[in-house]
Amino acid sequence: MAKLKKRKDGRYQRKITLSDGRQKIVYGKTLAELNAAEDALREQDHAGLQVGDHTLVGEWAKVWIESYKTGLRASTLRMYRGSYNKHIMPVLGSMELQDVRPVHIRAVMRSIAAKSESTQHKVLLTMRQLFETARLNNLILRNPADGIKITPRQKQSRKEYLTKDEAEQLVQAVTEPRARAFCALCLYCGLRKEEALGLRWTDISPTSMAIVRGVTFPDGNMPDPRMELKNKASRRILPIPAKLQEILDQTPHTSEYVVPSPSGGVMTSTCYARMWNTCVRPMVPYPIHAHMLRHTYATTLYHAGIDLRTAQQLLGHATIQMTANIYTHLEASDALASVTRLDKFWEANSGKSSQKVVNP
Repeated sequence: MAKLKKRKDGRYQRKITLSDGRQKIVYGKTLAELNAAEDALREQDHAGLQVGDHTLVGEWAKVWIESYKTGLRASTLRMYRGSYNKHIMPVLGSMELQDVRPVHIRAVMRSIAAKSESTQHKVLLTMRQLFETARLNNLILRNPADGIKITPRQKQSRKEYLTKDEAEQLVQAVTEPRARAFCALCLYCGLRKEEALGLRWTDISPTSMAIVRGVTFPDGNMPDPRMELKNKASRRILPIPAKLQEILDQTPHTSEYVVPSPSGGVMTSTCYARMWNTCVRPMVPYPIHAHMLRHTYATTLYHAGIDLRTAQQLLGHATIQMTANIYTHLEASDALASVTRLDKFWEANSGKSSQKVVNP
């Protein structure tokens, strides 16, 4: 047993010899506190941690990005960098990894509690991965982000998709050729915004279209020249409905792209925003965004009776669970709407029953 000593300031201390021969001194105001400090030190040593390592969270974050996040899509990498730089670094960046506790993770989450659930999820995901890789590299004993949750936000009800009539009205109201083609691609084939902007005329055959590229804006305005799709499932062949074919036949071939910039090249973020805000958004009396059109296509597949597996392939979802979530939500809506039919049924039968009693 290491020799116990009581200091002049009233604290107890004990010198501990580590497995690599180094010696460390632990302190405690009470014997119980001293023993707890010794147990924690020996647990770290037994787990293979570099006891006394002073790596800062900010230093590890750089290594983590360079070693574990290479090869990601530009937008995904931007999400991790943004989450760390904006929300995590100001609170944890100057702390040593071994000093971070769940209470510090909660402090980060508390600082963004008023933000959207999406932002909170991204920040928490970043911290979990950041500290989990530190644990796997024996820099810390436990992941301090384990068990931490976001602050639920009351979701504002908003329109998520268009009805059949609203979709047809939108296509008729949007007259600018590029904007009309863009809306039709998203409504009738479920293309993501980046997929519609990346579609070329050579990708289209008389009966189908190949989705092989996407236009994203990782640096804010200019398109990413790699034109990578969101995931492997995004690369797909889609049948062209008659309504879409009619609109494509009416769209001028002014560029190799179906939805080009005014100069005929690839859309920039500014060009797209101008097209949307000028030629699409003012055409309807409610807020509208591009993903709403894709969601409309998903609901159309459901109401048309398209099975779940086929819908997954048509939408380019990486997992069938993503498609199932949409279908489940729509099934729940249908179930709630069925009460109207039940009311009508009981009203009709109630009338027949009372009539029989009056006129036997």
